[in-house]
Amino acid sequence: MNKAISAFIGFLLLSTVATAQEMLLPLLSNPRKAAIETQIKTQNAEPKQLNLPFREDFSYPGPFPDPALWADSSAFINNSFAVHAKTVGVATFDALDKQGNIYEEAFENAYQFVADHLTSHPISLGELAPADSVLLSFYYQPQGKGSAPRDRDSLVLEFLRSPGYYDENEEGETVWVPDEWESVWRAEGESLANFANESFPYFKRVALFITDPAFFRNDFRFRFKNYSSFSIETNKTPVNMGGNNNIWNIDYILLDQGRSVFNESYFDIAFADGASSILKHYTSMPWSHYIINPQSHLKSNLDLKITNLGGIIYNYVYRYFIQDESGTNIRTYSGGTWNIAPFIQEGYQNYQPHTNPIVIQNPLPTAPAAERHFKVIHIIREGVAGDSYQRNDTIVYEQVFRNYFAYDDGVPESGYGLAGKNARGAYRFILSKTDTLEAVQFFFNRTLSESNDIPFYLTVWKNLDPEEILYESEVITPEFEDGLNGFATFYLDEPIPVSDTIYIGWRQLNEGFLNIGYDANGQAGQNIFYNIGNEWVPTIYEGALMIRPVFGPQQTVAVELPRLSLGVNVYPNPLHHGLLNIRLDEPGLHPEEVRLEVFDLSGRLLLSGEYIKELDVSAFSNGIYLLRITHPPSHQSRALRFIIAR
Repeated sequence: MNKAISAFIGFLLLSTVATAQEMLLPLLSNPRKAAIETQIKTQNAEPKQLNLPFREDFSYPGPFPDPALWADSSAFINNSFAVHAKTVGVATFDALDKQGNIYEEAFENAYQFVADHLTSHPISLGELAPADSVLLSFYYQPQGKGSAPRDRDSLVLEFLRSPGYYDENEEGETVWVPDEWESVWRAEGESLANFANESFPYFKRVALFITDPAFFRNDFRFRFKNYSSFSIETNKTPVNMGGNNNIWNIDYILLDQGRSVFNESYFDIAFADGASSILKHYTSMPWSHYIINPQSHLKSNLDLKITNLGGIIYNYVYRYFIQDESGTNIRTYSGGTWNIAPFIQEGYQNYQPHTNPIVIQNPLPTAPAAERHFKVIHIIREGVAGDSYQRNDTIVYEQVFRNYFAYDDGVPESGYGLAGKNARGAYRFILSKTDTLEAVQFFFNRTLSESNDIPFYLTVWKNLDPEEILYESEVITPEFEDGLNGFATFYLDEPIPVSDTIYIGWRQLNEGFLNIGYDANGQAGQNIFYNIGNEWVPTIYEGALMIRPVFGPQQTVAVELPRLSLGVNVYPNPLHHGLLNIRLDEPGLHPEEVRLEVFDLSGRLLLSGEYIKELDVSAFSNGIYLLRITHPPSHQSRALRFIIAR
């Protein structure tokens, strides 16, 4: 993940195009929120009655708030915009509504308008009183990896003083009297650098006692909202009105009784960031390219953040599993147990087997397939029973192998583009084999007044210096797709053969800003080049462009879900000597295609290799073990327990 504060520069606002340059701009819509009306409707249901404690750290995929806790859905739940969140996931407030578009109020009063809301369901406080020390605490951060809120922008916390009700007016008509909300806390807009002084903590804690007896009701509610704005300078063009603008992030909300404002510790061992791809360079790639030389595409180690929000040292266990399409665990890594000191004392965990676990050798089967889909599931657990909040103890990475290469994670934090006539941008991809390039996918950000309707040529290069063009399209303009994966696909006139290194990109016709999705959490800056004159130069940015080359259909065997079990028998069991007999009872099965793995009961891999009829386990001590037999070509597997009792 890109953590450098210098990466937050960018988000430059275009006034007039005087010279050609590369720039990042805020987004004008949120593609993850767009066109998910069904989910939105389910989140606007009748209010639910909640009890204390009320606890929320947003450690779930999103993009909408948990409907079990929240009554509205305009805040954006994500793992993209925060800098060093307390635990994985935050709620982001910006100028975009629940459909991911700029609020209509912005067009009525761009100087200042109310934008996102995050409103709790009713909470039972009727049996309590001010003497019960009911405290609401949370953490907040301006800007994050987005653009900073202006001085006149703010983040506000309100308590519901009087719920809305029906009444009779002077004319005898029944009218609705709206809710009465009372502002109890406010933060003014500022940059992250000014807010955090470029050091920990990048989030600040707020703790407020509820002391007014009027709030001790069974329909108590609280809400966050943000006041947002746009520049009203007349020389600013519409392209500057980015909706992912004026960013605020909120994390780790806790409302409970019997608390002290000075107690900032929580019995919570948690992941503090999301999981990442097991691939060294890409987030996704074609399966046919991966299986040619899998080890060359795999990272040697993963990078995880684990935090202890408590005040004492705890002992915990970490492991990860890899699951195939059927949900079957095909590989297991166990990091064992270790101690973790409080974050306020030592920061994140630094124990290498937990925070930089190795990528298991040969983690995935290598049988040909049209595509594959795996899950890498990371789990931590404190002690036997676990800590007091376990939702943030699991993170999952969806490792997808389809017919395209991607450096990005599918979520743009801003927009990248080149301002200048005849400007050219190129994105480098290194192939594992000769293939057929069929199409190119672009993620174009939506803009106001269709200002992103910039004509360009889709271009494919073999080399940049000297330039060797393999393909250039006719003049085309951006297209926009709705939904979670809003990439527009541009098919080449005819598929072209490609090999080794290729560059995918564009050539502009005029001086407009072609706004392409930019993933600030990517790490592909070394593969981005641009030319605004007579020379190709590398980008100054570190993230990833949302451009993906798509290859033609592969002549491979389609993926099928595995059967429930593989016919196999082991004996003797219990085992009183050093050789375990393994007999395959599956008709037509070729033994040379079968693999064996032995695990102890903690999930630690003890032995792996090709199938043999007699497995020597004489080095193992007495106990219970798990033998897993897999047949990668058919995706069949079987797990059996055996006992050594000499």
